[in-house]
Parts: sequence; C-alpha cells; structure tokens
Amino acid sequence: MLKRTQRFFGLMVVISILITMLSACGGDATPTTGTGGTGSTGATATTSTSGAATDITPTAVMTGTEATATTVMTGTTGGTTDMTPTAVMTGTTGGTTGGAMTLPSNCSNVSLEYWNGLTGPDGQFMQQLVDSFNQANQNIKVNMTIQAQYDTQMQTAAAADTLPDVAIVNEDQVATQAFRNVIRPYPDAVWSAMGVDASDYPAVAWKAGEVAGKRYAVPLSFVAMTMYYNQDLLTKAGMSGPPTNDTEFQKVAAAATQGGNHGFLITNGFPVQQIFQMLLHQFGGTEYSADGTQATWNSDAGVKALTWMKDAQTKYSAPKLEVDADLNGFKAGTAAMIWNGLWQVPNVTGSAVEFKSGLAAPPQIGSQPAIWAGGPLLGLPVHKKGYDNCKDMGAGIFVKYLIDNSVTWAKAGNVPASNKARNSAEFKALPQSVLAEALNNPVFPPPIPGIGDAFAPLGDAVGAIMSGTATDIKGTLDSSANRANQILAQNKQNYGDTPKGQ
Repeated sequence: MLKRTQRFFGLMVVISILITMLSACGGDATPTTGTGGTGSTGATATTSTSGAATDITPTAVMTGTEATATTVMTGTTGGTTDMTPTAVMTGTTGGTTGGAMTLPSNCSNVSLEYWNGLTGPDGQFMQQLVDSFNQANQNIKVNMTIQAQYDTQMQTAAAADTLPDVAIVNEDQVATQAFRNVIRPYPDAVWSAMGVDASDYPAVAWKAGEVAGKRYAVPLSFVAMTMYYNQDLLTKAGMSGPPTNDTEFQKVAAAATQGGNHGFLITNGFPVQQIFQMLLHQFGGTEYSADGTQATWNSDAGVKALTWMKDAQTKYSAPKLEVDADLNGFKAGTAAMIWNGLWQVPNVTGSAVEFKSGLAAPPQIGSQPAIWAGGPLLGLPVHKKGYDNCKDMGAGIFVKYLIDNSVTWAKAGNVPASNKARNSAEFKALPQSVLAEALNNPVFPPPIPGIGDAFAPLGDAVGAIMSGTATDIKGTLDSSANRANQILAQNKQNYGDTPKGQ
C-alpha cells in the first residue's frame, strides 16, 4: 500500500504473475518500503529441508516491501496436503484459540462482504477458507471479492461509503488507513467476544494493529526474509548446514568464494533495504524514534549494518548486481547463499535447481535477534451511515475463524502470526516452519500514518551505497534521514494527531 511504483521482474519460470496492491506481497499489498523490482515465480517445485521431499505448488508473488506470500507449500513428505480447516467455527461454537462466539439472538441471515488483494493463487486458498466458513455457518454468508487494484478500490469505496465489512490491511498501512477513516476500531463487544489478546503474538506484530490506543486490526500471517543456500557448495566449504551467526557466515562465504563461485550474492536493489532494516535491528538500532517524529537509521547501528552489507558485497558477491541477479546466480549453482523473500521457495529450491538446496532464517549478524517480515492484518472498514450489530458480530466470528485456521492459510506460503499456530505440529510439518523461531522478533514499521513515504529516502540511500554511486555511508544515511524527517513532519501536518473516526 504505497504511492511508489514497483517494477516486476519475471523469474524464468512457468507462470509469471504481475500484480499491484498492499502488504502482502503476492496478495494484498501495495509496496511501501521497497527499493527495487520484484519477482514472481510460478513453477511446481519440490523442496527439502531435512531430506524429505516437499510438494510445493508454486504461486509466489512478491511486491516491494511486504508480500502476502503466494507460495503454496503443502506437506513435508510429498503429495497434497488437505486444505480442510483445522477448526470450524459456527455462529455458536468456538474455534481453537478462544471461547465461543455467538450471534445475537435476533440475528439471522447475516451477509458480509470481505475484500482483499490476493490476486495470486493464494487467493484460491483464502476462497477455500471462506467456503468452509460458509458451510459451517448457516446464519452467516461471506462473499469474498479480490481486488486487483486494491488500494485504489479501497479509497474509491471509502469516498462512496461502500466499503466492505472485513478487509485485509498490510502492516505498513494500518495506521494510514485508520487516519484516513477507512478502517475503524473493533467494537468493544465484538473484541471481547473474540478472545484474542497480545499473549498469542510477537509484541511487534501485535502493536502493528494498534493505532492511537485502539485496536484496528489483528495480525493473520507473516512472510519473511529467508536465507537460501546451496548445500553442495556449503559442504565443499566445510559446513554441514547453514550459518547461524556472523562467524559462521564469514567462514563459509570466504571458503565458497573461489573458482568462479560466490559465497554470497547481494544486489543493488530489492531486497537490500529490507536486509538493511533487519541488520539495523540486529545491531541494536531502529528506523525511527519512539514517537515516530525522527528517522534514526543513521545511527551507529545503521552505519554498522550498511558497512557489513558493503563489505559482504566486496568480499563475496559479484558487484553491482541488478534486481533478481542474485536469484539467477543462485539458480545457476554459482552462489552458496542469498537472502530473499519466503515467496521465492519454489523458484530456488527443489526441482527448480540442480543441486541440493535448503532454506533457513538469515544468520544473526549483530547482538540482537531480528528478521525482516511483513504480512496481512484483518480490519473492519468504516460505514459512515452506521453499523449493524449483527454484521459486526458476524464479522468478528469470521475474523476469529481465519485466525483459528491460520495454519491452513499458512499452506499458501505464509507463517502464522499466532504463536499457538506457529508452535503447532501441523505448521512444523511445513518447510517454512524453519522461520518460526526467528519470527518471534519480526521487524515491522511503526504504526504511523504515511510511514511508507518516509522509507523512500532510506531505499535510495542503501541502493546508492550498494551500487557505488555513493561511498560515504554515514553521510548518505544522514542525508536520507534528513529527507525522511521532512516527510514525517509533513505527514504529521497532513494526518493530524488522531484518526478521523476517533
């Protein structure tokens, strides 16, 4: 969800998907913190993380900074995984993570409109969940609409007062849409009945749904920065598995950089901004001050993060790589490691490559655990003409159902935001479960309206250093922070102190 236009690059696969929208990258997202092009993949692939083949029906699409991933990951021993939801919530029966929710006694035949931007095959997974919900709830009917131009459609509907009853909103857009009066806080009665609370979520993800002290959205799932590795090259370099810290990374990257091979490939564009944000937090820094008024990525931690990236490029990578060149080099078997999005699983693992490959969380380079992530939250849009208590409670029941079945949704290539779901045996059977522990510490933007605009100077700065058009790391970060501060100040003036609906 952002005003920046992203370039989309085909990744030499069977299906190439082009989309525009929010957070969710391959789904509902208009990128806001990306720095370069985006890739899309689409061939059926098989991957293995522990020797067992994993059937993956690829449908990955990523957009800029976040992506509602669309890689369909089904099982860990091959074959097709049952898409039947693990918890069926009716109007009077509870789901798996909370107490029972019940429609008011005077409510029947409740009809709900649900919008998202899941234009990739992940939309098919979501539709199956909606269908299952409808079958289980005779008094509630959900009609799902996938909007190709999601942000535009939401803004148009807001102006016409024709917004849906439930909508996906990506993490970088929650505050913006709240201040625009597009989404509203959950009604107290609905929120209380849902029984969802902070204890089941990473603190950063939970905070993303809170604006001006009110709960506007509930996290559903994550996509995340992922390390892909060529185990054949790692074995030759003396490593039995992927590196987990800087010492191990430097050792294997150095050993693998020989004979025309590279230990690590990193581009000048996407996803270098996201890598920088992750390393910034690992070195103990943040993008913004606690009150959201100042960019702080030009701190000592920021200098360390960008210096590390430039050094890694100089020592182990080919120079001045364009977007997607890391993926292409890795697929060609000439790179030991790359860091890219979770949605690239079917493009760079399993039968998509001619070597033994794997995926893992990126190593912890600094002293603090952190991993870049993005993902969709579920919100209730504004209806200026008033609200129907039956619809509100029905919407709460539906949102709770999606949360309770987030492991089923994860089979579309996501990681559940719910701690309980991430720790479940069913999720641990999926290949992306290797990211579960790292996602206890996701890097999310702060819930500040217009925050995506303020990220643009950072993307420019990181890209300039990595491409060599700028060499003064501290000076470049300082300049970008100053530009971002001007944007933050203007946003403050434009949006005000509280959302319009409060």
